[in-house]
Amino acid sequence: MSYEVMSGGIFPYVKMGDYEIHIMTNFDLPNSEMDFSITTGKICAYRRTDIPKNDLMSLIRDGEIFSQLTSADLSAIIEQNQNKILHFVENHDDYMKGPPYPDYEIIKD
Repeated sequence: MSYEVMSGGIFPYVKMGDYEIHIMTNFDLPNSEMDFSITTGKICAYRRTDIPKNDLMSLIRDGEIFSQLTSADLSAIIEQNQNKILHFVENHDDYMKGPPYPDYEIIKD
């Protein structure tokens, strides 16, 4: 499954096959909460708003996100790319600086 960080508008996002992961923050405020969404086409497959970064990382790391997804394909994609997604969340401030992005390709799944 391809995993690619893309630039879009103000916020970078992750493209994984037909799915996109978007994280939005109030970048004017340090340690602001995140809005996290996974979309396919114009359909939002998963959304969490106003979630602290550590809580979002725990949700992904502990596998709690899988029980909230309705697509087996999406669950498999998230599981296969879990470490890269965690890297994207954890280093979101660095990704916000724009290309060149942190080297996510060397991260083992």
